[in-house]
Amino acid sequence: MDSIRIFAHRGFSAVAPENTMAAFRRAAEAGADGLELDVHLSKDGEVVVIHDETVNRTTDGKGKVRELTLEELRRLDAGSRFGKEFAGEKIPLLHEVLELVADQKLWLNIELKNNKFPYPGLEEKVLEVISRFGLSQKTVYSSFNHYSLRRIKEKQPETDTALLYMAHLIEPWNYAAWAGASSVHPYWPTVTEELVRGCREQGLSLRPFTVNQARVMGRLIELGVDAIITDKVDLLTDLLAET
Repeated sequence: MDSIRIFAHRGFSAVAPENTMAAFRRAAEAGADGLELDVHLSKDGEVVVIHDETVNRTTDGKGKVRELTLEELRRLDAGSRFGKEFAGEKIPLLHEVLELVADQKLWLNIELKNNKFPYPGLEEKVLEVISRFGLSQKTVYSSFNHYSLRRIKEKQPETDTALLYMAHLIEPWNYAAWAGASSVHPYWPTVTEELVRGCREQGLSLRPFTVNQARVMGRLIELGVDAIITDKVDLLTDLLAET
């Protein structure tokens, strides 16, 4: 069986606050092959790493990311809600994560969070930062906004773009090929033998999300997916060591 890559969902978010440098460092220490993270643009156009369109859930602040400047975002505590030991963790800039990735030789799965609010120029800014660090060959771009992925592909044809989706789509491998994507990132309950077979025949990489149960991980390992996106890096690492 080919090696299945482990992508740490928002970092090792089972043990550290999601999308923080603490979570990314913990993922690297736990043996993850790559980091999954989410990017938005601040009011002043900086690429910041956070999942939600607002800061309300994960920080001590309130408001939409796109309506706050970088300085305002950086004042927020993104760690205390997870645990007192993480007090003072900040919302990272994308380039801060890349510095860690370059040092640890990790892969990146960058989700462009522009399916609810448009971020004009997000694709160009992310591509520029990745290119500056020389990480284009180790980066996957994913999004629920498939128009955004098409723009990525138009600007950088050799880039790995991955369609995110939740539904039980009919022949998603054919849709991905039509859309110009090179990978699919389906919600894990939609993964079937037919999907795995279709992706293999179309030459697509298959990386389900967000898989946190040992039983489900085992099934996906048996099916032969290319990677698994998980909050629980340690659990998946142990299961893969047994196969």
